[in-house]
Amino acid sequence: MKKIASIILALLFVFIVVGCKEKTAKIELPQNISLTINEEQPKLKFYDINTKTIVEMELEKYLEGVVAGEMFNTWSLEALKAQAILARTYTVYYLQNLKSKYDGADISNDISEAQAYDSTKINDNIKIAVAETRGKIIVSDGKPIQAWFHSNSGGKTTTSKTGLNFKDDENYTVNIESPENEQNSDNFNWSIKLGKSEILSALREMGVSVGSISDFKVGDRDDSGRAITFEMGGVSFSANTFRSKIGSTKMKSTLITDIVVSSSSVVIAGRGYGHGVGMSQWGAKIMADEGKYAEEIINHYFKNISIVKGEYIIK
Repeated sequence: MKKIASIILALLFVFIVVGCKEKTAKIELPQNISLTINEEQPKLKFYDINTKTIVEMELEKYLEGVVAGEMFNTWSLEALKAQAILARTYTVYYLQNLKSKYDGADISNDISEAQAYDSTKINDNIKIAVAETRGKIIVSDGKPIQAWFHSNSGGKTTTSKTGLNFKDDENYTVNIESPENEQNSDNFNWSIKLGKSEILSALREMGVSVGSISDFKVGDRDDSGRAITFEMGGVSFSANTFRSKIGSTKMKSTLITDIVVSSSSVVIAGRGYGHGVGMSQWGAKIMADEGKYAEEIINHYFKNISIVKGEYIIK
């Protein structure tokens, strides 16, 4: 047995495209990622915001906690496998392109910068989902994609350009029908009541000044029906930014179905939960329950991609 060691060298993924003739694509990970040689497992330094400590753990073990933190562990295995592939893709992309704000850490469970993580919810379903997708990630033009996902699309997904104000070019997020409805998913329909003072406070944070809230309405919409802008008092402003200032758990999406203004408040109704970009988790559950495989689910929500399988090796 080879001695376990931490090698401060570049790691490469060698990939085989699923369902195609064997093909390889080399994707380099940062040199600070170490390797447990006898298990061929990259190890990363994970910062836990709950314990405020850094723990070194194998990448695939880390993914178990991510999938458990991001999806219900009782859901169908193929939905969990789809989530595992997205989580692994996100992690590889993050390690390549981003840096944790926590000194000494490669990644964290701070959802403002990375994915959720909950080791207490890891069960056999989660372990199987991660093990059966070991090494699989999603690539476009030979590079890991930004593996976006959200809770409920409200029936249709959107692109990163309008759903997330994403400025860089990418060709894999699309407006696509998704199978959620009011009966088969949570948060398909929602409404919130906002006080006018709350609205004005959010607008001040955005640097927006309005004289009246009496005509609050949706301005432009994208092809999925989501609001790109709101209009109020003759002023137009970003719907995504407004949602973040109000609170994304309160105003669950920008897929707005109705706005009613009264003398003291505004009631906003909408569909779905989240930015609507990439894979809908509830959509994945429904498709898995209908017999779809993880790869089919992913290929429904992303276009111009390949799902590839990698082996961890030393450069």
